Amino acid sequence: MIVGYSKYFDKKIEKLKGNLAKKRLNSLIEKLKEAKTLWEIPHVVPVEGAIGLYRIRTGDYRLFVEYFDGEIVILLIDYRRRNEKTYKGLN
Repeated sequence: MIVGYSKYFDKKIEKLKGNLAKKRLNSLIEKLKEAKTLWEIPHVVPVEGAIGLYRIRTGDYRLFVEYFDGEIVILLIDYRRRNEKTYKGLN
């Protein structure tokens, strides 16, 4: 699949601390690139109330992705518990 990144994701990934977290995220991004469909990736869950938006859990982090016609855009990465600010970067 084709994988793209939002500017917000790029900023968050630069601030990410910990080699294990970076290694897991890189591994997940490689799996996304190699996959033929989104459902080949473990821990994919549709985001309620949003069409084409999914979250993928890896360790303590969640990637929020938009999926359309075989293309994935990684919108944001989140660590904290979900609250009203979780989806701030999706606007």
